Amino acid sequence: MLKLICTLMLCMPFAVAADVSGTWHVTVETSQGSGSPTVVFQQQGEKLTGTFNSQLFGDVKITGTVKGNAIEFGFEGDAGGQTIKVGYKGTIDSPTTMKGTAVYAGFDDKATWSATKK
Repeated sequence: MLKLICTLMLCMPFAVAADVSGTWHVTVETSQGSGSPTVVFQQQGEKLTGTFNSQLFGDVKITGTVKGNAIEFGFEGDAGGQTIKVGYKGTIDSPTTMKGTAVYAGFDDKATWSATKK
């Protein structure tokens, strides 16, 4: 019986969420140009919080999730008096790299990004 349980456990896929806590240098390419924000993540289980700092938005609070190697986070930021909803989705490729797409509502729905952990 023990042998059967061990065999079944080895066959089960394990989805262990990566820990992205820390400071990340992000490169974003949008139809309006490129940017290099810094993101600081705090992760507890699958839950993400933190700050997004860019020349356009300044410091804004982010929330998101990490599920396996999938990451999603977003925020609402003020850009010249206009509130913009921003959403990032991507994959964690390694403990120090990730990449994906971003939507800047009303401005660009096909932005791309990559990030490297500092």
